[in-house]
Amino acid sequence: MVSCIEQDSLKNRRSIYGLGKLSPSINGCLEDSIKSCLLHCPSPFNIQSARIVILLNKQHQLLWEKIWNNLKKIVSSQRQKATKEKIDSFANAYGTILFFEDKSSLAELKKQFPLYRKNMKAWTQQANGMLQFMIWQILAENNIGASLQHYNEIIQEDLYSMYNLSKNWELVAQMPFGSIEKEPSEKTFLPLEGRIKIFK
Repeated sequence: MVSCIEQDSLKNRRSIYGLGKLSPSINGCLEDSIKSCLLHCPSPFNIQSARIVILLNKQHQLLWEKIWNNLKKIVSSQRQKATKEKIDSFANAYGTILFFEDKSSLAELKKQFPLYRKNMKAWTQQANGMLQFMIWQILAENNIGASLQHYNEIIQEDLYSMYNLSKNWELVAQMPFGSIEKEPSEKTFLPLEGRIKIFK
């Protein structure tokens, strides 16, 4: 039976968009927690293909400046103001975690297990999603807000040159995080009837 405390912990993990700066004193503990998640997250055939980049301070700001500079070239004039406000809300956070998948690891796994090659990309994406959730949960348990963003096509090519990353690293998601400056609105739920079936 899951305890009430654990259930509350799960409930507290929300998409937080009103983010602010954190105290730098948390850096060491936060980095250790993220490394632990990366080590212990399950992956298909123990492929361990997930990769992470943590951007703090100036590098975090540069990321969102670059995303905005790329976006404003393609966003309509009617959407510019709202889009800029959204990007600014991410830039106001303390840092950003970038999630990647190493395509070379996936290619090697397909060679080793050709019978399962059709499903392997989906399985590695699922594992990356578990990693994202693990880190997001740890942030929430430490009263750190976060959300998950997907500006992959907007920024991926720039990241290779900005941080000298291997082009085998495929960007999956971006997670801005920081202090919770504004609580999220109340969450609504679809009825569980029809969403879960239990057979005994």
